[in-house]
Amino acid sequence: MNKLLLSLFFTALFTFVFGQTGVIYNIAFRIDPELITQTKTQNKDHQILNMSTVEDMPEELSDTIAVISERIMAKELAATITCLMPEEKMIMPALPEHLMYLPCTTLNKAIKSGDNDYYIMISVYVAASGGVAVTLANETFSKVKPKVTLSIKAYDKNKEKVHEKDVVLKDFEKLRSHSFENTYGIEGWFETTDEVTKSETLTSDDILKMYLMALEEAY
Repeated sequence: MNKLLLSLFFTALFTFVFGQTGVIYNIAFRIDPELITQTKTQNKDHQILNMSTVEDMPEELSDTIAVISERIMAKELAATITCLMPEEKMIMPALPEHLMYLPCTTLNKAIKSGDNDYYIMISVYVAASGGVAVTLANETFSKVKPKVTLSIKAYDKNKEKVHEKDVVLKDFEKLRSHSFENTYGIEGWFETTDEVTKSETLTSDDILKMYLMALEEAY
C-alpha cells in the first residue's frame, strides 16, 4: 500500500503536462448494512441495555476517495482527471448503505457537461460475506466475512469503452474490531460495568484502507 500512496503523491506533480483530460462522473460506493450498524452495549450486572447504531461515514471520507480516484486514474490514463462532484444543493439523501457526496451523474450528462477524452465510472461494493472472517478480541472470529468488489470503466466521447479493470479482494482478516469495558458508579458502594462491543462494525478508516488495497491490486 505504501507504494501506491507514494505514487499518488507524485502523480499530482506531473498530471499538468498531459494534453488529455477526463472526468469521473460516477462513484457508486455501497457498503452492506451489517458492516456499519453492529454496535452493542450490554450491562454485565443488570443486562438492561442492548442497542444498535449506524457508524457514520463522514463527508471527509468521500472527499478523500474522490481525490485518490482522480490521481490513480490520472496516472493510469496519462490524463488530467477531475471528479464531477455534485453541488451541495443537489445532494439528495442517500440510502444507508451508500456513501454520499460522491460523483453521481450519468454518462450522457457527463458528455454534455464538457469535451473530454475519458468519462470514468467506478463501482465499489463492500460485502459482508464471501471473504475471510475478521479476527476479534480473544482470538475469536467475526460472523461477517468482508469482500470488496471494484469495477472501473472508462469511455470516450462516443461512448466506446476504452479502459476496464475488475478486482475482487477477500482477505481482510487484519481489520480487527474491538471490545472494551466501561465501569462507572461510586467506588466501594455501587459499581456497574458495561461491556461494549463493535464486533462487526467498520470505521471510515477501515473503508478507506479497503479501497486503497483494491486500487493497489488493480494497478
